Amino acid sequence: MTASKELLHQQYHSFLLSRKKFYHVLHLLFLEPNSDILFQIRDSCNPHELQEIHEGGKILSGFFKDLSKEQISKEQEEYQRLFVGPGPLGAPLWESYYRSKEKLLFEKWTYQIREYYHRFGLQSMKENNEPDDHLLLELEFMVYLSDLFLEENSNEKMIELITTQITFIENHLLKWIPSFCNRIIQNTNSQLFLGAAMLLYDFLEFDLQSLRELKGELAHA
Repeated sequence: MTASKELLHQQYHSFLLSRKKFYHVLHLLFLEPNSDILFQIRDSCNPHELQEIHEGGKILSGFFKDLSKEQISKEQEEYQRLFVGPGPLGAPLWESYYRSKEKLLFEKWTYQIREYYHRFGLQSMKENNEPDDHLLLELEFMVYLSDLFLEENSNEKMIELITTQITFIENHLLKWIPSFCNRIIQNTNSQLFLGAAMLLYDFLEFDLQSLRELKGELAHA
């Protein structure tokens, strides 16, 4: 690796660590909430940083500032209403639901996502029983790709990993996440889920642009 490439990798290392952490936090935000998960998020995020980066971050900062057992119980109930049921869901967590005209699961997008996982030697523990295009699995995949990227030293392989992440965001995450987030915003008053939805949508837009820029710089290194 040339000195210029080493310098470029060092320059972006903090950014790459930060985006991995962000995907991990987003994953935690959409897990069924309990005290351990919510305190883990609170402890891993600087409230002042949340306030500075985004309007959704301000909402989340306010939520975590006033976090109590009573509030956690309310958020658990709201999680069930929005994402689990019984009854009509406020915001289903599967890509196929938003991209299928009939709002069905296990559609072609489920199997496209599965191909991504298999390409990297990954397999959902509930494959064939639960759709592979669940939000949490897609976010986990982005964390995994971020890890691979951080460990890679070959410029060529780094560009391949960036390209995979760009196409995954373009062809999947950003094809349905805007609709998903809008449904949350329209269907809840929860500070936790309002903030999480706003942060998720805008972070994906930001990350896509950042990855495109990084790919260009690596290609010319």
